[in-house]
Amino acid sequence: MSEIVANRYAEALFEVAEERQLIDAIETQLTSVTDTLSNNEELRRVLQHPQISADEKKALVDGLFKDAVGLEVSNLLKLLIDRKRESIINDVLEAYTLMANEKRGILDVTVTTAVPLDEEEQSDLARRLGEALGKKLRISVTVNKEIIGGILMRIGDRLYDGTIAGKLAGFKHEITSR
Repeated sequence: MSEIVANRYAEALFEVAEERQLIDAIETQLTSVTDTLSNNEELRRVLQHPQISADEKKALVDGLFKDAVGLEVSNLLKLLIDRKRESIINDVLEAYTLMANEKRGILDVTVTTAVPLDEEEQSDLARRLGEALGKKLRISVTVNKEIIGGILMRIGDRLYDGTIAGKLAGFKHEITSR
């Protein structure tokens, strides 16, 4: 449910950002806010505490972020506080980033392998996948030795499993379902 609500806020913010040609700047500002909140548990608790008034929370946000964010992000934060939705700021950033990347023609891909990929292998993978998908890719690589070998890719909300562990699980399912 919070994802749907976050998408609405992100869409509204993205429309404003697009009109004002501030897509990148607003994404940077949102990232700065979410990083600050992620790294400060006490601040998160204060912003989500039901007995602290909205006015006090907005004053705190103004003081903390007045030089770091523009009017658009500041207004978003205050709106989230007024509507008691402070906890969805990370979801708003995620949805906003997806919209911004769509506009830029960039696709985020998470690749999981059993062994680390060097820079050359990562760029080659990004180039080949990008050509196949007709998009520019931003790849983040993680290592998980449990997949044994092969590659696991998450592109948007799709998961492509080309791992040995995935194939073994498929074989096991086929054998047990007969």
